[in-house]
Amino acid sequence: MKKSPIKIMFYLILFISTMISITSTSWLGAWMGLEINLLSFLPLISNQSSYNNSMIKYFITQTLASVILITSIITLMINMFKSKEIINIMVAMSLLMKMGAAPMHFWFPEVMEFLEWKNCMLLMTWQKIAPMIMISYIDMNQLFMTIIIIMSAMVGAILGLNQISLRLILAYSSINHLGWMLASMQTSMITWTWYFLAYSLLTSLIALSFKSININFINEMFNSKNNNKTDKLNSALMLMSLGGMPPFLGFLPKWMVMQDLMQLNMYLTSTTLIVSSTITLYFYMKMFISAGILSIKETKWSNNNTPIKNKLLMLMNTMSTMGLVMSPLILK
Repeated sequence: MKKSPIKIMFYLILFISTMISITSTSWLGAWMGLEINLLSFLPLISNQSSYNNSMIKYFITQTLASVILITSIITLMINMFKSKEIINIMVAMSLLMKMGAAPMHFWFPEVMEFLEWKNCMLLMTWQKIAPMIMISYIDMNQLFMTIIIIMSAMVGAILGLNQISLRLILAYSSINHLGWMLASMQTSMITWTWYFLAYSLLTSLIALSFKSININFINEMFNSKNNNKTDKLNSALMLMSLGGMPPFLGFLPKWMVMQDLMQLNMYLTSTTLIVSSTITLYFYMKMFISAGILSIKETKWSNNNTPIKNKLLMLMNTMSTMGLVMSPLILK
């Protein structure tokens, strides 16, 4: 797995399998795409012996979800039940387990904790595309989806409060954002598309930023391991944007979702999402308040020794920071 051609092959299969799932005209074809996706992602997270535990947990959970999904599909094809609502809920539960939404989120933080940052980035972004689009194909019960949205938003917000691992913080943040994305799917797929694009951009930038400065825990953000204030400011701005603080880019899709929810009179859902987003913003800010107060041995501001890839991340972060200002041009 250390040879790049092999990795490129698995990345290509990962991309193709997701395209198979979201463009398939039958449930069996979509299920096949999910299975190929699973078999291509497992080698990417098993390239080191220390990650075998995460690989086993991921494999068992995804296999269980696939068994529930294929059983539901077969039951639907042979018309075993007159009411399709139960089957739709079973299909949705299997897809929610695959993406790590609450209350089927038990595996997601445990797998994230031991992955490399690149694989974490894939798990938080690309691996959610196929299950979420497949859920949009289902005629779901409104009460069931509202419960899932509220649980995902609150579980992701509350369980992320007392974490010190950056991977766990981003894992629970991803669960919280799943609540927002599922809510956006209830209103408009266009809104979901904008939300997912903004979320993927910001999450990828944060994961790559943490990888470039080689930090894994909160205390490493203000100790001698990372003396570059520019990198810290860059990471802080990206996390503020991911939390939805105006005027950053992350506020734009949440603004769109809130408008759509208010037009549909979904006041309970919108209130829960706002409260949960405020909590997540708190534990994002907590990291950088600590870094600002406790860093007494840092160097002065300097940008002379910043690597080129870090400067590229800073440029992309600047674009994301100015995203809300440029949004009228994009959405014109």
